[in-house]
Amino acid sequence: MAKQKILVQDIADSLHLSRTTVSKVLNGSTNVSEKNKERVLKKAAELNYKQFALISPVNEASSEESAFLKNERIPGNIAFLFHKLPDKQHIASSLLATLEQEVSKEGYTLSLYTVHDDDMKNLKLPNTFVLENIDAILCAELFDKEYCKMLCSLNKPLLFVDSYYTFAEDNLNADILLMESRYSSSNMVNRLITANGLRHVGFVGAYNHCLSFYERWTGFCMALQDCGLPLNKSSCIISQDDSIYWDRLWLINQIKLLDPFPELLVCANDPLAIQLMSCLKELNISVPDRVMVTGFDNSPASAIVTPSLTTINSHSSNMGISAAKQLLNRIAAPDLPYVRVYLQTEVLFRESANIKIQRYESI
Repeated sequence: MAKQKILVQDIADSLHLSRTTVSKVLNGSTNVSEKNKERVLKKAAELNYKQFALISPVNEASSEESAFLKNERIPGNIAFLFHKLPDKQHIASSLLATLEQEVSKEGYTLSLYTVHDDDMKNLKLPNTFVLENIDAILCAELFDKEYCKMLCSLNKPLLFVDSYYTFAEDNLNADILLMESRYSSSNMVNRLITANGLRHVGFVGAYNHCLSFYERWTGFCMALQDCGLPLNKSSCIISQDDSIYWDRLWLINQIKLLDPFPELLVCANDPLAIQLMSCLKELNISVPDRVMVTGFDNSPASAIVTPSLTTINSHSSNMGISAAKQLLNRIAAPDLPYVRVYLQTEVLFRESANIKIQRYESI
């Protein structure tokens, strides 16, 4: 039987580190703490990873490594909990890379943990999560209300990057970091309606899926009210089952049911807008000539899709810096009042939805 090839991800998983940190160590980067360098190099040798297979592992682990293996307390460890690991198109991907750089400067390790569906259902922490070894917790893509409440009961510094849509009503013992969604969405929709004389406008997305989606929906409704247009839900696709939007047949059928057919469709995020434009193309519905489409987040694909997507830039790298500062501040001063932090965003008008009046062309 052929020997199994050891991957960078295998080393990362065994140490609860991110793939980025492990890659930096193996490529000789200096922007990694000495503790993490020692752990990664030792594990690479133990697993016979490439050139490190020629290195004999140290027989006696350092005191820090021994403590880690015995599940004893290691200072300077921040846990990143997520339901689904963000891909490169998700804003959490660039947030994660920046966050790791920032916390490592202060001697902290970033450990990644997947919260599986069973964990969520049973209100359990991931199997490898050792609470005593954690100084603070960062959560992304965790939108289950009861699970979030459970995390808030752990008495650890806790920061949510987005959360369930009624988060603000519960006064939880946690901080939350968000991109400003409500007013930027309202501004974008208002300008498109006013400049182009639109009369029928729809929203696409499960607006109760999370707080950021809900704020984009409320911004959309604000713009309609400001422009004197009614909210016509028959011109929207707003099923609250978020997963169903990736079923192309279902989405195509929903497009066919829109009545009156909108002149503008405002999507909850970029991946959904790109999926929508693909389905519209299959139906021979031209974007932007027949219907304009917008997204949110300024994902990498939004600029290269055809037509390029009008969206709202969310500065995800800066979000990582803000997340690191908030976590470190909370660790240093756990008794400070909890905060809700919004980062500024701005509209990026592109080919999929633009404004016709010259005086609106610059933001």
